[in-house]
Amino acid sequence: MARKLLVMAMVLLALGVLVVTGVLPVGRAVGLYVTLPVGVVLLGMSLIWRMLEREEESAAGAAETQAASPDRAPDRSPGGGCGCGCGH
Repeated sequence: MARKLLVMAMVLLALGVLVVTGVLPVGRAVGLYVTLPVGVVLLGMSLIWRMLEREEESAAGAAETQAASPDRAPDRSPGGGCGCGCGH
């Protein structure tokens, strides 16, 4: 999905730049001026999507590592779970 968003963003960005610079005359079809901002929004969504996919992969890798070594207990602070010493 991120790849589709990226391709669509690049197409809209290129079209938007052509419209805004006047290379592609639009005449009275001023609605085509939204292609540049829509392309930017889709590019941002694509980058966020990729970031979340990488985060998910790293979390899955950490879970697999934790499952592979069950004898190793997670580190706990002596005062409690939060580390402030309140004992909860």
